[in-house]
Order: sequence, then structure tokens, then C-alpha cells
Amino acid sequence: MSKRQATHTDELPDTLEQGSGARRRKLLIEIIVEHYLSGTRSKLKLKDVADRAGISRQALDRYYGDLKPYIAGERDVVDLVNGNERRLQVQTQAAINEVEARFTEQIEQLKVEHEKELKQALDSHITSLMKGDILLLESNKIRVTLERQTLHNADLLNQIHMLELKLALGAGASPSIAKNTEAAKNNKVVFDLDIEALCYDYQRGKSFDAFEDQKNIELRKIRDKLSKYANSPNVHVILFADRYISRFKTFADQYVGLPEEVSLIIRLPLFSRSEIISFTKHIPASCKTSIHVPYFSGTESEKKLQRLGAYKPYPLPPEEIKGADNADQLNVTWGFDEVSVFKVKPGSPPLTAR
Repeated sequence: MSKRQATHTDELPDTLEQGSGARRRKLLIEIIVEHYLSGTRSKLKLKDVADRAGISRQALDRYYGDLKPYIAGERDVVDLVNGNERRLQVQTQAAINEVEARFTEQIEQLKVEHEKELKQALDSHITSLMKGDILLLESNKIRVTLERQTLHNADLLNQIHMLELKLALGAGASPSIAKNTEAAKNNKVVFDLDIEALCYDYQRGKSFDAFEDQKNIELRKIRDKLSKYANSPNVHVILFADRYISRFKTFADQYVGLPEEVSLIIRLPLFSRSEIISFTKHIPASCKTSIHVPYFSGTESEKKLQRLGAYKPYPLPPEEIKGADNADQLNVTWGFDEVSVFKVKPGSPPLTAR
């Protein structure tokens, strides 16, 4: 009995191959061919094939190991196909797969080359922008340096005029000489803030706090310079309440003071009562103080266009514009000797380029 059982076991593989094993092999081949003809790029897995065929992975390895290279895509599936029509389908799909693979490779190569060219173009563009910014910044610095040198020279001339006047009056000069000397003293000293440079820094960093801090630093520098005029007679401090709708330089150039006055013209971009009083309390008490505020007679859209033309390519921070538009109304009770309002029309000369 045991001998007969042993003989049956030895014949099991042949029996499988001749009976259900042949059907199983045919099913496995169909699974492989169908997957190939579907055109999918995903690879077959041995476990998935075994599950679909209803056998274990171990049985697939043991009895159908010769099909594993076809499942892995290592051998041509056409070798498994019988019949001209089926073979033609497989060969056609093989040609399609080859073309797709070739074009996919070309597309990937083109994508890599395109990304490389795009990066080079962007790097070149960014480099050009940086060079443009650097040139603009350097030219702006040169302009500011020249303006400050001009203001410093005017300040020195004013001091010379004051000394000449004291010398002439102290020596008992004749009235005509004193009058001529006083006429020569009709000078103005301009204190400007480089708002354009602050806007440039703001557009690079987008920090309004940094913009405010730097503006206050520049205003303190101007404020500290006023103390040296404490003992000078006939000094008139003219504050320009900047609302960014007219050019301060145009205002300063066109301003004409009284013959006997020394005019200190100051750009003051402050908007609240507390900020303005905090600045003006440092003006020597002996100085006459007046403040001039521009009033824009156009529409809001015209005002926006006016500012856009004045502060390009680096616009003002939105918070600064809002502060200027909502500034507290000036009043002589804040310590001014005079409050003057002047009209600015859309496109008027005060906004002509420097």
C-alpha cells in the first residue's frame, strides 16, 4: 500500500501538467498577455498573478517557474502566444510600447533641458534686476550726498552772514552798511529727508516698522541741528507738513522769506498731534514757527495718480499713505505762530520731477 502511495506522489507533477495544471498554465499565460496588451506601464507582481490564478506563490514558483521571466518583463511575451491574430496583437503592442518608451524618454529629457534653460533665464533676469537695483541705489546715494553737501554749504554761508552782521553792528557801522548786511542775511537753510531712499528700503524688506524707525532717526538729526540757532535773532522755522501730494524741493525753492529773516525750511512727514508737538517742542523758543500744509483739490483717484508719479519706481508704504490722508487738522494752539494751507491742483507744477 505504501509503495502504491509513493508511486502516486511521484506522478503528481505530470498529472497536474496534463490535467488542471495545463488549464492553470493557460490561465497564467492569459493573465500575462492581457496585462501586456493593456499597455499599462506598471509591472506585474508574482503575488498578484498567483492570487488571480487561484494558487499560492509557492506553487507558482515550484510548478510554473518558467513563466516568471515573462511576468517580470525579462522575456518577450510573444513567445507565449499561439495563433497569428493573437501574435499580431502582441507584436503591435510591443511596437506601441517601444514608441511610448522612446517618446517618454525624449519628453523627460526635454523637461530637464527646459528646467535648466528656465533656471538660467531666471538667474540671468534676477542678476539683471539686482544690477539695476544696485545702480539705482548708488545713484540715489550720490544724489543725497550732493544735496546734503549743498545744504551744509548753505548752513555755513548762513553762519558767515550772521558773523558779518554782528561784526558790522558791533563796530558801529553806518545804517546803510547794516541794511546791506541784513539784506545779505536773507538766506534759507533747507532740511530734507530722503523719503525716496526709505521707500527703496521698504520695497526690499516690506517692513513698515523699519521705515518708521529710520524716518524718526532722520527727523531727530534735523531736530538736534536746530539748537544751534537758539541765540540767533530773526530765525523763522518753516515746517512743510508733507502729505506726499507735492514736492518739498519745489516748495523750498519757491519760498521767499522776509529780508531780515533767516529761514529754516524743514520737511515734516508727521501726521498726529502728539508726533508734531514732540518735534516742535525742541525748536528754540526765540524762533518764529510756521507750518504749511498742502491741500489737494482733485479726486481720490487723481491723488493716487499724483503720488504714483512722484514715488516711482518705489512707492510709499500703504500705512504711510493712510497716515497722511488721515492726518490731524493743524491748529495754532499747538504752538505755531502761523498755520498756512495752500492748494495743490492735479498735475500742478509742485509735482514736477526734480
